[in-house]
Amino acid sequence: MNTRQRAMNARLRKSRMAKLLLVCVLFVGMFAYIGMLAGISGQTKLADALSREMVELSAQRDNLEVSLSMLKNPERIARLAAQMGMQRPTQDAIRVVNLPVAQDDAQTQTAGLPGGEGVVQ
Repeated sequence: MNTRQRAMNARLRKSRMAKLLLVCVLFVGMFAYIGMLAGISGQTKLADALSREMVELSAQRDNLEVSLSMLKNPERIARLAAQMGMQRPTQDAIRVVNLPVAQDDAQTQTAGLPGGEGVVQ
């Protein structure tokens, strides 16, 4: 009986060790799963924050594009130029300048004259 008792005790110890090992594996798996969920939650929060920032920056870009188009408005530029005393140049006041390769080679040409009849040296 003594050997039978020892065999049962050994079986009970093995069973307890197996149950303890199973519980340990379950706890490790549970903590790994919780850690994974925490990481996913953090990434989701970061993605939401970046999405909100992207929407804000897109709206800011749209506002800047509207402001830029208003600043490039030719009527506005003409009105500001008139307020500063500027006048629209006449056709003969516009000159095309070819920059010289050498100091003595400067030429200007009236823009309205095709064929270079208005070349001045």
